[in-house]
Amino acid sequence: MSVEALLTNSLRIALADLEAARVLAAANNRNAIYHCEQAAEKIIRAVLTSEGVYAGVGHQLEGMVDRVPDENPTKQALRGVEYLAAYATTFRYPTTSGRIPRTPSQQELADAVTRVEAVLLDVARRFEVDLADPSSLARRIGPIR
Repeated sequence: MSVEALLTNSLRIALADLEAARVLAAANNRNAIYHCEQAAEKIIRAVLTSEGVYAGVGHQLEGMVDRVPDENPTKQALRGVEYLAAYATTFRYPTTSGRIPRTPSQQELADAVTRVEAVLLDVARRFEVDLADPSSLARRIGPIR
């Protein structure tokens, strides 16, 4: 697969995750925040791909963002969504004592969606990805500077 396709489709799937988060939030479904985390993760992975850096496995967003070079102007915005890593697994399962972790409030969820969407749109713009055109590919694939 080409880097253009990998970057583009990572961002398109991130957009689909955000759309899923909105639908689930409207139904007051606890899995909405998980989709926010998934969108953030895909965006971070796309940025790392453009840098030629392996993202690794797992959902440690902070560690992934640590690997983004400081020269990348999106790094600070990525830092603003790395807190969502907690929702990758911790909030999807009961605790060892059987308790269900607290679902984020509607405001917390709305804030997460807003943050992730802003990062997604910025990164898509920088890679020149038309998220609305399913046949187009990223026109820029190099590191964001």
